[in-house]
Amino acid sequence: MNAAPSRRNERQRRGRHLKALRRTCEDILGALEVADSPDMFALSEQVGRRRDRPVRLAAVDLRDTGVYGLWIATQDEDFVLYESHTSRLHQEHIVAHELAHILCDHHRGGDLDDQSIQLLFPNLEPSVVRGMLGRCGYLAAEEQEAEVMASVLLTRVQRKPAEATWDVSAEAAQTIARIESVVGQEAPQERP
Repeated sequence: MNAAPSRRNERQRRGRHLKALRRTCEDILGALEVADSPDMFALSEQVGRRRDRPVRLAAVDLRDTGVYGLWIATQDEDFVLYESHTSRLHQEHIVAHELAHILCDHHRGGDLDDQSIQLLFPNLEPSVVRGMLGRCGYLAAEEQEAEVMASVLLTRVQRKPAEATWDVSAEAAQTIARIESVVGQEAPQERP
């Protein structure tokens, strides 16, 4: 039996699955009426308003934890912690991924009741403990859904084009102007 058709069928099946997952994510955002935002941080505020519970973002040094981001849900609000020692683009992706878990309702509280939680963790709110326990139990399918939702969320962020930070020589100015006209940018000024 030839393995090539089997691999091709698997790629096609996976492609159909990802397309369906993307449509589901778009439907979730459509129901929330989440509009385009200037950045991921503004989008998180919008998601919080639409859900009637604030989403608080905090840059934290997570380098020693093995994770880049973390969602902690309390009774009244959501906290998204993201790695402070990485690029802004990576931070936006981390925030998008954690927001995706929120939007896809991936938070599971485990089987502990409030009384059991109070006995084990007397100084913590049961909802916080439940949230942290649930965060450790994501399924691979939930992680995949969160990544797809994160990519959909990132399409809602209006990125400003990078500005030219270098002088263009007279020889290169016309070529750069043609390239930038194709991508909708103003050409940098030719240096004297």
